[in-house]
Amino acid sequence: MRIHNSAHARHFTVLANSVLRDRRLSFTARGILCHLLSLPDGAREDVRTLADRNPRLGRRGVAQALDELIQYGYYVRRTHRDETTGRLRTETYVYESPPGADRAGGAEGPPTGTPTGSPTSVRPGTGRAAGGKAGASPEGEKNQEKEPSPKEPDPARELGPGPVEAGAGAGAQKPELLARAAALLARLGVHEPKLALSAADSLTLAPMAARWLDRGVTELETRSLLADGLPPVVHAPKSLLAARLERKLPAHRTSRDAAAPAAPPAECADCRDPLPSGQTTGICGECAGVARTGDRSLADPAPVPLAADLVPDRVGHLRALLRGGRPAPEPS
Repeated sequence: MRIHNSAHARHFTVLANSVLRDRRLSFTARGILCHLLSLPDGAREDVRTLADRNPRLGRRGVAQALDELIQYGYYVRRTHRDETTGRLRTETYVYESPPGADRAGGAEGPPTGTPTGSPTSVRPGTGRAAGGKAGASPEGEKNQEKEPSPKEPDPARELGPGPVEAGAGAGAQKPELLARAAALLARLGVHEPKLALSAADSLTLAPMAARWLDRGVTELETRSLLADGLPPVVHAPKSLLAARLERKLPAHRTSRDAAAPAAPPAECADCRDPLPSGQTTGICGECAGVARTGDRSLADPAPVPLAADLVPDRVGHLRALLRGGRPAPEPS
């Protein structure tokens, strides 16, 4: 087995191997412990919230894992009376190194030698963290009942101005191109419900989509590239589209790129039905009231019925044709 580790500059948690490899704990208990130790001090987690995040495990599985952590001192609940309000409250403490606990017999010690797959020679040590007094909130201890500290925003989850501003380019200088791009994004939800965007999200991503249109990419091709190969469930269509607009940006199209699909026919501004050949804008005849379904005004004229007194002559003419003779002139 080849292990590949990555060096992180921010948003990471350092834990001792003795915690990750404590054989007294089940893998479920170790996973929950690592999750709790990665939270900021003051975070609120209990059996219910953990079970909601892990529906396959359920409350019973979470409770059993927490019982293991309580047994070996990683998870401690303490009840005391608030001096200000006089009410009883329970505070929960999560320890990386339980105070006074000896894990030497049940935990695997740190490996010797150079770590396999380590990307850098300078890494934090895996020494044992020093335990502190309860309530002092030292490093490695989580007080889950206090007011949570402000959570630092994660830039990886936010669509910052970087990609949109960098992707604006010449397209952002043309208001009509931005309007076309915003309308294209707003109509994506009609063709693919997974990509339905709000009006604000469509305007936010419009500069990125305008780059595509400015490069000569047709709206049909843009829609196909953005909606192709979607996952079964899309939780964040705005983030997914932002990534695809940046990653799948095509090269500049020529005036007629043979590899690009043909331009779609112009659509009626009201009903979105295709317009007649040669018409590129406006509304169709049906929306204008000129032509209606079943109306024969624009179709071939109805045949004129034959007069009753001409029927015998017509029959005789047809019989002569069948016999091969020279028929009399066809009655008019």
